[in-house]
Amino acid sequence: MEIAAETVDTICAVSTPPGEGGISIIRISGPDSRTILEKIFRPKKKTTKLPGGTLRLGYIFDPGNGADIDEVLAVFMKAPGTYTREDVAEVHSHGGFAAQSSIIKAILSQGARLADPGEFTKRAFLNGRIDLVQAESVLDVIKSETDEELKYAVNYLKGRLSKKVNTFRDVLKNALAAFEASIDFPDEDIDIDFSGHLALLKKARKDIDDLVSSYYEGKGLKSGFEVLIAGRTNVGKSSILNALALKERAIVTDLPGTTRDLIEETLYIKGMKVHLIDSAGIRTPENIVEEEGVRRVKEKASEADLIVWVLDGSQPFSAEDQHVYDVISQYKSIVIINKSDLTRHIDLNILTSLKITSYIEMSAKTGLGLDEAKSLIFSNLLKAGRKNSLLITTIRHRDILKKVSHNIGTVINGLENDEYHAELLAFELHEALHHLGEITGETCSEDILNTIFSQFCIGK
Repeated sequence: MEIAAETVDTICAVSTPPGEGGISIIRISGPDSRTILEKIFRPKKKTTKLPGGTLRLGYIFDPGNGADIDEVLAVFMKAPGTYTREDVAEVHSHGGFAAQSSIIKAILSQGARLADPGEFTKRAFLNGRIDLVQAESVLDVIKSETDEELKYAVNYLKGRLSKKVNTFRDVLKNALAAFEASIDFPDEDIDIDFSGHLALLKKARKDIDDLVSSYYEGKGLKSGFEVLIAGRTNVGKSSILNALALKERAIVTDLPGTTRDLIEETLYIKGMKVHLIDSAGIRTPENIVEEEGVRRVKEKASEADLIVWVLDGSQPFSAEDQHVYDVISQYKSIVIINKSDLTRHIDLNILTSLKITSYIEMSAKTGLGLDEAKSLIFSNLLKAGRKNSLLITTIRHRDILKKVSHNIGTVINGLENDEYHAELLAFELHEALHHLGEITGETCSEDILNTIFSQFCIGK
């Protein structure tokens, strides 16, 4: 990809979080990095020129009046062995708004400009140090909240998905070369065996479809799964939320209809991020507030990754319970039979008649069955037996791979059904290669690049 003209200037930004802290790192990148640093940095041990890659102790000073701003460590790193593949300088100052602001002002006074969000990583991409998948993974590493999330982000950063995409690209390029040979030399006696290409295309499409199907798990890993707690009034939904979250998040009373709105709490189950949502009891509303609460429950049910249907084990299955089932039966759900510390009056045969096999008895009051409930939620959110260690975690990658699968599918159908129109099948392969380039960045538009890098913080 051709480097944009504006990347020849020198940029700077604070790369550590704003506020008070033991240290603050200010990064400068571009052709004037060394010159700017030498104009505002006074090393304690005098030297004619800052050596590359060596931290030096000294003072950043105001070039206008010569006053010292802060005692710092400063380093210059020469291109191309840097994050951006440009000349880079860093100032490691004390943390604090005043020091950061004054040092940035000194740098700007020497001709640098403030970096845009994600511009350092964008330059690393434009200069060929990383591809677009790796650039996106930098943000994922920064935002990772669990060990599993971090593991996948680092795998992307190391290029695992990029390597997989490149294997698909090799298969498509080889098949395309065969088609183009038959197009360019139609009258020549060239014996091209497409059976080998067909087998490789089928395998590539299966691998691509597997990646597409992994998005559900990847999305949950990255953003967290939404789990809606539903049931009729006064079955203990809020108590279940509090027990799972290990805190008094929702108000619990004996009065039916206490919860009127959706209450959300995030917790981690075996390293998996789960957004638990407590909801209003589903029943015939008695006022407009309850009516709105029930409407929101029904709306959220269609969006949730899993519904936890709570039944009161100390009471018989009721018409209101049946009404709840009618509302949620079309969605993926499990059943928690609450109040197992009391005498059971619910007939479990009801669940059998409803073809419900995923249920557990627990007591939100005593904690009995709590660990089993968490395990049941976990196992129902993750697809059982998934062995694919590579997951798609962004909708951008998923949608692009769907297009590639469609292109390859058209080629496969053409070969299998003897609908051999080499020009049309070659066009489909060209389209598939173009889409794969959108993932790694070779064929990505400037608008998409700007959208991706605008999600980064300034300084990264």
